[in-house]
Amino acid sequence: MPMTKTLTIPHDLSSLNMKVGDSLQITVSADCTWCYSDPTPCFPGGLLPAGSYTATTPHTTYGPYLASAAGTVYVNAVTSGPCNPQGLTAVSHTIVVTSSK
Repeated sequence: MPMTKTLTIPHDLSSLNMKVGDSLQITVSADCTWCYSDPTPCFPGGLLPAGSYTATTPHTTYGPYLASAAGTVYVNAVTSGPCNPQGLTAVSHTIVVTSSK
């Protein structure tokens, strides 16, 4: 059964699993820059034009948007710096293992 999902930015930042017929409403509740990635795309017309968006004052609700394909939409928000819709990018790590023998 299709669902209506409400995403409150910047509080609900994550990935959203969308099914055909699901609808998405986005509420921006604080000043921030937010961005999204819809690689499937679930919303062929887009949620907004591609890129990062500065929250408007007064705060705004966008949508609802109807998903025409199943997939995952990634959303993130930042108060400064670039916005990456999939959150923190991978950082290389070195792991050192020692033996006490």
